[in-house]
Amino acid sequence: MTAPHLAAFTAPRARLDAVECLRVVGSVAVIVIHATPFNADGRLGVAWNAATMANQLARFAVPAFFVLAGFFWGVRVPEADAPDPVTRRMVARLLLLFAAWSLVYVLPFDGALFAGDVPQAWLGQLGRNARWIATHPGTVLLQGTNGHLWFLPALASAVALAAVVRRHLGWGPLVAVAALAGAYALLAHPYARTPVGITVPYNARNGPAFALPCVVAGMALARRAPSARWVPLGAALLGGGALLSVVELTWLRQACRVRLTQDYVAGTFAVGAGVALVALANPVWLRRPRVAALGPAVLGIYLVHPMLVDLLHPVVPRVAGVVGGVAGDVVFVAAVFALSLGLTRLLAHHPRTRWLVSTR
Repeated sequence: MTAPHLAAFTAPRARLDAVECLRVVGSVAVIVIHATPFNADGRLGVAWNAATMANQLARFAVPAFFVLAGFFWGVRVPEADAPDPVTRRMVARLLLLFAAWSLVYVLPFDGALFAGDVPQAWLGQLGRNARWIATHPGTVLLQGTNGHLWFLPALASAVALAAVVRRHLGWGPLVAVAALAGAYALLAHPYARTPVGITVPYNARNGPAFALPCVVAGMALARRAPSARWVPLGAALLGGGALLSVVELTWLRQACRVRLTQDYVAGTFAVGAGVALVALANPVWLRRPRVAALGPAVLGIYLVHPMLVDLLHPVVPRVAGVVGGVAGDVVFVAAVFALSLGLTRLLAHHPRTRWLVSTR
């Protein structure tokens, strides 16, 4: 049975305002990663400039999303009953969304295609997309037809794996499996070029390896009652993880010539857990009802924003010329967020498309 102190979290729409605010801020952070603002000199990832710092500051979002997903799944599913109907529905829903949006993103959304011979250019890109899918089945299976869709099967596989291991082996082996998965994710992705690295023929970010440690961390948090003490603990994890990330990335850049814009390093796990801890403590300063009210739209914003980034990217130079370089980038990110929110609400308004932007 669910512990009494966590009973309030088991209702289908039960959430904390601070958590919802974090999710909204996290959606903006994901847009920053994909919109690549402040990169006028094209040196994103090769030096600690504004573009690289914005990119890495935004990396808290995905691991925090995974931790929160693990927490809310953990409080709804009694340990003895997993895998259970809740888990099966969650995994099936995530995979359905992954399949549906992979079909959507077969279509080209590059705004430059609409500037010239629209039918020819658009159909040509559609054909190239189809050929890429046919020649990269493994990538499509784990990542979909657009890079951001990897989040859905990663979360689904991590939850399913965690449920099975916890049910049949218990907590100790689950923690060990999560630790090994995290080590593998590090050695096969950001640390692949180091002497201890592992070379794999796919992006190790995809699949359960990166997601599982975060989901299990959230499950572990679900075994305790959130309290005010989580704020300083979360802040310490956030600060320590951010410092560790800078050290790791700087060393990797100097020693192995990898880009500073890595999806994650070891410190990223601590950053994500720290941010989630602070939000789950529900501090007063993080409760903003108007922002929290946007929380239900976050999944939709995540799913639709890349098409808007691609469609609007050709207008970025013009916006920068009118508004100014840095301000133009800020306006672009804000515009993508606002339009993504509007498109999500439009899809949610109609019964036939509502399921495309909801996990329910």
